[in-house]
Amino acid sequence: KMKKNLLLLFLMVLPFFVSSCSDEDGDWDPMKWKTEVKKSSDDYFHVPPQGGTYVFYCTNYSSFWVVSATEKVARGEEKRFSPNYDDNKDASITTDWLTAKSEGNILTVTIQPTTLDANRFMKVEVEAGDVFDEFNFKQRGLKVGL
Repeated sequence: KMKKNLLLLFLMVLPFFVSSCSDEDGDWDPMKWKTEVKKSSDDYFHVPPQGGTYVFYCTNYSSFWVVSATEKVARGEEKRFSPNYDDNKDASITTDWLTAKSEGNILTVTIQPTTLDANRFMKVEVEAGDVFDEFNFKQRGLKVGL
């Protein structure tokens, strides 16, 4: 009788252990993007010294938000920025060099012209639920590559 009770108890508890191992909540597909901008072989979107605006469309999530931006000058200190959250879902970040804004499934990044001779590096990070992505920009300095 004791073995039968233990077996019943085991069979009753087993579904809890099996269900806790499910990946159902953690299965988020990576974000997929459509853009006119080409990423270079060094994994950066290259920006000319005069700056520019870059638009990215997320094709598999209807919305996401900008979670952070970092910037640094070549061999310089990294500076991190957080978004200005308001009551609506869309968030934007304004740093010293760029503005990144999410509206629905569209990310718009505007990079200011540089007055520096050195390259500038910027990263914009986005999130949709439990999936994250980042965009890396490298802006050529005025006297780099001359």
